[in-house]
Amino acid sequence: MPARRRPLQLLAGTAALLFATGCAADAPMDALDPAGPYAQDIHNLFVPVFWVAVAVFVLVEGAIIFAAIRFRRRGPDDTAVPEQVHGNTRLEIGWTIVPALILAVIAVPTVATVMRINAQPDDPVVVNVTGVQWWWQFEYPDEGIVTANELHVPAGRPVWLRITSDDVIHSFWAPRLSGKRDAVPGRVHTWAIEADEPGRYKGQCTEYCGLSHANMRLVVVAHDEAGWDAWLAAMQQPPDPPTAGGAREGYELFGQFCASCHQVDGQWEEVLPDSPLSPNLTHLATRECFAGCIFDMTRVELEAWLRDPPGRKPMAPDDGRGMPNLGLTEAQIDALVDYLETLQ
Repeated sequence: MPARRRPLQLLAGTAALLFATGCAADAPMDALDPAGPYAQDIHNLFVPVFWVAVAVFVLVEGAIIFAAIRFRRRGPDDTAVPEQVHGNTRLEIGWTIVPALILAVIAVPTVATVMRINAQPDDPVVVNVTGVQWWWQFEYPDEGIVTANELHVPAGRPVWLRITSDDVIHSFWAPRLSGKRDAVPGRVHTWAIEADEPGRYKGQCTEYCGLSHANMRLVVVAHDEAGWDAWLAAMQQPPDPPTAGGAREGYELFGQFCASCHQVDGQWEEVLPDSPLSPNLTHLATRECFAGCIFDMTRVELEAWLRDPPGRKPMAPDDGRGMPNLGLTEAQIDALVDYLETLQ
């Protein structure tokens, strides 16, 4: 193979590899597939700006390649110096005014979109969002509901998020429903999302926040009108304590091992004042995921979690955060899971 072809083949192979990494048959977090009006606004801005950027890239890189070929040294005796254009007034004015005009044109829809997606909508569902290492708390102040990891919303109605953090900086992102918004300790950032249709829309923390940053996921569950009303009614009704069997034994074990950090409305509501913020487990069994939405809500996963939480999800060392290994026996684990499955 001629030596001159090797760089070209390497470049082509690298480009093909990069292109292939962007291909996916199932991409649940595809920001280029908007599923709500706010995400659509962002998409409508992104597309023309992207093509403007492509055109600028092609022109600039084309000019560089042309200059490199046209004015290349043509042999050992070629010592001629190409004509210099330093100080050419027309060129200086041209490559100052043209980029300024491009940016000015792009600024108009950009500012309009930014103002539109940041404005508080009429009659929204209000949710207080708190980022925690490494899970999300969702509080519905008007409905008196607190849950974790799964953000339930009505389809076709805007949701106004009031986002903050309990520890370090996080970033809330549900790409098919809207853009990103940072969760900063001591501050409240507002953000609107909306889903066009009922469904499950995955999200992720996008600000590096520690060892389990990649495991700090979320799901937005959009309901139709009847489903939303049913969810609200179910969440506002605390589950009854079990009275017999393994579930009752698990209920007692929960008070011994778990109630100092985790609240269950109507059953265990007095957490220790110095305990770290921990997920409210009132209706745990109705959720489809847990532990930052990285595990499915199944008996097998719950049992594996209780055996060794730090081993299942890396925690920050020696800072008191994250669920410790409680050293539970298999019998205790079975009983606790029996109880957790009653939290409907």
